[in-house]
Amino acid sequence: MNQKFENLQELLRERRSIRSFSKVPVDPKIIEAIFDSVRFSPTPTNRLCYRFMALSDPLVIDSIRQEVLSASGKIAEKLDEERAKSFLEYAQWFSFFNKAPIVIFGFFRLFSSRFPAPNMNNDSLEGVAELQAFGGAMHALLLGLEAQGLSACWMSGPLIAEEQILSKLKIEKPWRLGSLLPIGYSDTKPAIPKKPELSTVFQWWS
Repeated sequence: MNQKFENLQELLRERRSIRSFSKVPVDPKIIEAIFDSVRFSPTPTNRLCYRFMALSDPLVIDSIRQEVLSASGKIAEKLDEERAKSFLEYAQWFSFFNKAPIVIFGFFRLFSSRFPAPNMNNDSLEGVAELQAFGGAMHALLLGLEAQGLSACWMSGPLIAEEQILSKLKIEKPWRLGSLLPIGYSDTKPAIPKKPELSTVFQWWS
């Protein structure tokens, strides 16, 4: 194994999803340097279908958090008492992003597929390449943050308030909200989570 692979292996194995951050400020130049590398992330069909926005204004971040909390409440109102209680317990993990000094918003857009659907009568391939590209850019971002000593958590829960968030950030269609990442310096180091065995995620064809 060469040094590059060992460095990558360390980043992959050491990275954690962090939900608690210190008050140490993050230098904006570090964030810009990371994204200067993220833009080299490969994209299927070679079309730029993602973009990111960094937000550090605590008042705006909190206003977005309130939108997520409101959306959670509206969903709970439509459920029976037992299911509403269960949902709200889970939804508490949708709004902790205000604890971070910076929140990164990831956006993606879909293009018409360059590949015809297998039976030529449906659009089952629409958006597949763009979602793959967005996920790849997100992973590159997480590894870049880890390499710079920063921590983050890939969040999808806040998407329940997608329309409200897009409106607050003045993001227009066809852009969609794909994720939120609260980022900062971690004040904790979680234990290594249990991961699947290699045989469950990879095999040689035979």
